[in-house]
Amino acid sequence: MFDFGNDVRGEPVTMAAPVEPGLDGRAILRRLRQGFGFIVLTALFMVAVAVAALTMLAPRYASGIQILVDPADLRVLDNDISNRTPQADSGVSLAESQVRVIQSDNVLLRVVRKLDLASDDEFLRPPSTSPLVNSVKQVLGMEPPPGGSDPVNIALDSLRLKTTVRRPERTFVIDVIVETQEPEKSARIANAMGDAFFAEEAAARTDIARRASESLTGRLAALRQAVEEAERKVVRYRQDNKLVSTSGRLLSDQQLGDLNQQLVTASIRTAEARERLDQAKRMRAGEAGTALPEMLQSTEMQNLRQQYATLSRTTAELATRLGERHPAMAEQYAQQRDLQRLIQREKERIIDTSKKDYDRSAASEAAIRKSLEGAKAETAANDRANVGLRELERELDARKAVYETFLRRSRETNEQERLNNANVRIISSATPARVRSWPPSPKVVLPLALGVGVLLGALIALFLGAGRDRKRREPDVVIPGRSFRAVDA
Repeated sequence: MFDFGNDVRGEPVTMAAPVEPGLDGRAILRRLRQGFGFIVLTALFMVAVAVAALTMLAPRYASGIQILVDPADLRVLDNDISNRTPQADSGVSLAESQVRVIQSDNVLLRVVRKLDLASDDEFLRPPSTSPLVNSVKQVLGMEPPPGGSDPVNIALDSLRLKTTVRRPERTFVIDVIVETQEPEKSARIANAMGDAFFAEEAAARTDIARRASESLTGRLAALRQAVEEAERKVVRYRQDNKLVSTSGRLLSDQQLGDLNQQLVTASIRTAEARERLDQAKRMRAGEAGTALPEMLQSTEMQNLRQQYATLSRTTAELATRLGERHPAMAEQYAQQRDLQRLIQREKERIIDTSKKDYDRSAASEAAIRKSLEGAKAETAANDRANVGLRELERELDARKAVYETFLRRSRETNEQERLNNANVRIISSATPARVRSWPPSPKVVLPLALGVGVLLGALIALFLGAGRDRKRREPDVVIPGRSFRAVDA
């Protein structure tokens, strides 16, 4: 056994480790020169691996569209349902929301159904028939649930993985990129994505307008009943208080206005008749050849005055030729007196007619005045009843205004279902790609693989050269020949 209790005596053990010489550039070059063949082989191997990978990987082609989303919608109507007036910082949020809409299942599902991607082998990989693969999947829990085998859902998930939607910074432009194994298919799907996005936006706006229209239509029934009830109250109040109206005015008010106008007309007519009667009375004793203008309108008076004038000329001529005492003059004078009596009788008849006209006008004026007084009394009574009527009419007008507003708005929303005022447009359509997007071009992959192979080969050559140099160098350890005790250990 070792004696741990005794004092330590003896010389210490001296161990000399090998000293590594400094790694200079000549040593590195020597090691690389010695491993040159290995470097070449590694480089060629990496190039061969790259060529094999390029041969085995299925090429993919990317095509995309660019959609401009303007935060301000087109102003088609003054009172649009969803008229957006963006704030200073809401445009970016709106654009980001549109990005989410493009990536939504509604838009992608439209594309799947339109292009029948559920029957495309690229989007719907058939399940494996290998029992080993199915068993491994079942053990690892990779088997899809029963509902996950729907071809449409599988195509939808595949399309989501093959679609990239992004918005560059400080822009309202959205890039939609689709990557498939065929350039024409990528362009076709990208353009279908734009059409599906527009269709989804139009359908959303139509649904909003439809729901608003249905809500307004449901409210219209109650408003119509309220208006009808208010109208019945007004009609019942008019009937109870005998308030008859035509053309929006009470009949009593119209009668009062008409009677006032008739009274003015009748007063003027009575005054004119009185003036004619006074003139007729003053000219009753006038000469036979004079008459009032009203008298001149009488045909009988005109004939008598014409006969009197002719007879007067004849009498004057005979008096000049035969003399006043001639027997023939007596006959002339007798005829003149007969005509004067006839003219005077016609004057009396016209005067009586004027008096009758005056009496009629005065009686009519008196009747109108009486009717006017009755209308005034009726109007005064109606004015007291009009207080309650006006209150009912104001309530009716208010309900009518609300009902008409809702009715007009309902008609507008029905029409807005057919309008699309979204200020969104495609500024760049998708075209088939001329260069594949994956895998990268051999012009890039092969030089990169060659560089990686050379670098990897150089590192391995340096590592192996360092091993060889270490083996050539023997370790130098000096141990004295004295007894080895436990304390020395």
